[in-house]
Amino acid sequence: GFLATGAITTEQIPLWYDVYEAFPPKYEPRWDRVIGQDKQIKKILYNEDILRAKFYNEFGSGEVVDLHKPGKLASQIFIDKYNSLAEKGDIEKDLLWESTLQALEVDGIDIKRLNSPKPKDEESTEPALPKLKISLKNIFDEQNI
Repeated sequence: GFLATGAITTEQIPLWYDVYEAFPPKYEPRWDRVIGQDKQIKKILYNEDILRAKFYNEFGSGEVVDLHKPGKLASQIFIDKYNSLAEKGDIEKDLLWESTLQALEVDGIDIKRLNSPKPKDEESTEPALPKLKISLKNIFDEQNI
């Protein structure tokens, strides 16, 4: 390949190359390879996925995911509390949803407030850039002067 023809040097070899050489795949990975009809891809659905879907269905998905800010999303806080109550086993499964909401209220966590979008004042601490009033007509008029 590239190494034999001199297109890349030994310093430019990708990290995965040695692993691929040591453990080559059983079948060559090709885009046009046909997988048998008897091999179906299994759908993976975790209990957490069902809880998260029910949470967003009931409370909406108003919060913004910001990977630069530490902390958990409201849905993750809810799921963690739900799972901790479920592990204790004191509460019936039918009552677990409402019990989780009550337990979060007792802890002082308002899920509805956490899951709602923040007002623009709280959202960004950076100063807003002034909006420029640009008009194509004005640009072309200035050039003709």
